[in-house]
Amino acid sequence: MTILDFLRMLRANLKLLLIGLLVGALLGFGYSLLQPRVYASSSTGYVTVGEGSGIDDVISGSAAAKEKANAYLSLIKSSAVADEIIAANPELNLTRGEIQGNLNANVDTNSALINVSATASSPEAAQALANSSLEAVAKVVNDFEGSSSVRVIPLEDATLNPSPISPDTAKLILIGAGLGFALVLAAVMLRRTVDTKLRTRDDATKAADAGVLGVLPVSEELSEENILHAKNDHISQEAIRQMRTNLRFVNVDNPPRSIIVTSAEPGEGKSTVSASLARALADAGQPTVIIDADLRRPTIAKKFKVDSKVGLTQVLAGQVELADAVREFEDTQLFILPAGRIPPNPSELLGSDKMRKLIHELSQEFTVVIDVPPVLPVTDAALLSTAVDGVVLVGTVGKTRKENLAEAAKNLRAVQASILGLVINRAPRTGLGNSYYGFAYSSNGAYASYYGQDEKTKKGSKRSAKKKAKSEI
Repeated sequence: MTILDFLRMLRANLKLLLIGLLVGALLGFGYSLLQPRVYASSSTGYVTVGEGSGIDDVISGSAAAKEKANAYLSLIKSSAVADEIIAANPELNLTRGEIQGNLNANVDTNSALINVSATASSPEAAQALANSSLEAVAKVVNDFEGSSSVRVIPLEDATLNPSPISPDTAKLILIGAGLGFALVLAAVMLRRTVDTKLRTRDDATKAADAGVLGVLPVSEELSEENILHAKNDHISQEAIRQMRTNLRFVNVDNPPRSIIVTSAEPGEGKSTVSASLARALADAGQPTVIIDADLRRPTIAKKFKVDSKVGLTQVLAGQVELADAVREFEDTQLFILPAGRIPPNPSELLGSDKMRKLIHELSQEFTVVIDVPPVLPVTDAALLSTAVDGVVLVGTVGKTRKENLAEAAKNLRAVQASILGLVINRAPRTGLGNSYYGFAYSSNGAYASYYGQDEKTKKGSKRSAKKKAKSEI
């Protein structure tokens, strides 16, 4: 995966990543609310040796005072000091171990100053613990020394700090947000790594080892109800025209005159692609006939809303003439040969010499587009692939499995079929797809603006024309 692919993946999953970020931040905040509040306070005292010690000893410290101060550090966490604090502050309700765990001390460099920090579950308890610790040390020291010549004198009393030092809510929120983002990103990358579905152009070309003839976007106008007459979705219409153009230039010296359109598995849009391609070829003034050779589940007649009772099977059986079975679609260059009656032996009919002869005869005057069953479930597509100039293989984003597409291409090549290229169906217009499939410009209306077909502009022009006509009248 390149950096560009990674950035595209981030953009495509931006909503999920933001949700992970938000959920993680909320969990971090919730975790902070469950943690006990810890408050801190600190006090400072100094060690003096002898009666004559003054401020100079406090600041710089005599050698004896420094030595004593360092020696008394270990007393802060001693049992004797803890017992003195308990005796002096019974309201704290702290055990010896809790006191020892909540006290810390250090001596300033080159001085006799002792800094004591205390933590507790309330600011008042932390303040009392910090102040009483110095007093307790002084008492224990005097008892230990056996005289009052060595003293620990409080210099700065502990203050009341109402803000807790723990938990650090801001830090926990940041950690939670980071973990949430990282977990979603890891899930997205894992899904991308183990995903078996067709997602990008690269997935399709690598699986089938063939180029892409066209990419049809997700569009209601490419549904069975709207495929024939809808022209408002300029993006899908342009995609179909581009597919038609690319098909013409597959072989400039010998353009394909007969092609089959198939897919690896059912439900991947091969019939939609067949109908769209045939209609586009006819719209360009090229006589085209579309044959419904899916004799198991025929759909072309239904898409074009023509009678399917008489069609290909009767022609191959010699029951009707070809001219009687072919339907002209409206007043166009498009002709339709429905499937006809569903036979018990579709593979034998499609693999017959009569079928080959029929395709050859039609290709002399027409471009022949044949809709055939999927490759993997039945052998019909493989049988017909050797009777035409080439095969168009259809795959659907998010539905077609890459291994199935690869297997279908392998099966076709095994019978020496010529794979003209791939058509990627139902490509997303937003997210990861808009960069991979070329529909990024559709979201901001750039296509319509470029070709002067912006709907708002068209409506505005119509209103202006009506106003002008009324004024002239």
